[in-house]
Amino acid sequence: MPWIAIEAKTIHRLLAVDPRTGWFKRDRASPLDCGLLAVDETSMVDVLLMRSLLAAAPGEAALLIVGDVDQLPSVGPGQVLADIIASGAVPVVRLTEVFRQAARSRIVTTAHGINRGAIPDLSRPEGDSDFYFVAAEDPETAVSRIVELVKTRIPRRFGLDPVRDIQVLCPMNRGGAGARSLNIELQAALNPAGERKVERFGWTFAPGDKVMQIENDYDKEVYNGDIGAVVEVDPEAGELTARFEGRDLLYGFGELDALVPTYVATVARARARNTRRWWSRC
Repeated sequence: MPWIAIEAKTIHRLLAVDPRTGWFKRDRASPLDCGLLAVDETSMVDVLLMRSLLAAAPGEAALLIVGDVDQLPSVGPGQVLADIIASGAVPVVRLTEVFRQAARSRIVTTAHGINRGAIPDLSRPEGDSDFYFVAAEDPETAVSRIVELVKTRIPRRFGLDPVRDIQVLCPMNRGGAGARSLNIELQAALNPAGERKVERFGWTFAPGDKVMQIENDYDKEVYNGDIGAVVEVDPEAGELTARFEGRDLLYGFGELDALVPTYVATVARARARNTRRWWSRC
């Protein structure tokens, strides 16, 4: 039998969430139609969402759970993946081998070392590397060095576009070196707003800005974590056009609380990003 490509979905889309009520249309009374249910990024799934997913799973279906237990726990309550593994109730396979290509990555080897409790090597690498440590004595110094790295040094060294190809992550929103402050600084450095701009909900949006959708919009078919770019701002019509994966979506200025500039994202927000994947089955 030939392979059939099946579009991967977020759990909310799979369970057919009703955006008005937050309830799922697929449940024990209306189960999913599948023989194998594969769940990726399970470390991000909280207790309530996993309960709803398992309630909608057919009794005869096999369940394959995939995830990284060393990631941060879900934003919602519980640590589902870690607790399932610790329970001993299901067979568990842990991938521990670093293959040849990944073994050359200092990011990968450093992460494995941290998991083992080893202090990472922060010295300047010899030759090319994908892991660098740049020291800063205070938040103000950190901000200026991040702006310099993103705007000048990384693009010059690696030939990357500072807006399209570079994503800055930080632990939190608040603080001098938090996501909010860094977004303002990088936006001013990389895409200073001209006359065609709009200021709403504490942010400025202008053509060329990189933005992230921060809530699911089932009418526009754009979801929490999707990254796009502002194409046009029309102050007279009170509308902004943003492009997501080749689709131009129209936002009224009153809807812009669903978008944030995303030159910088928190680690938690980056983990919530919905990427389009394709699963196959025979």
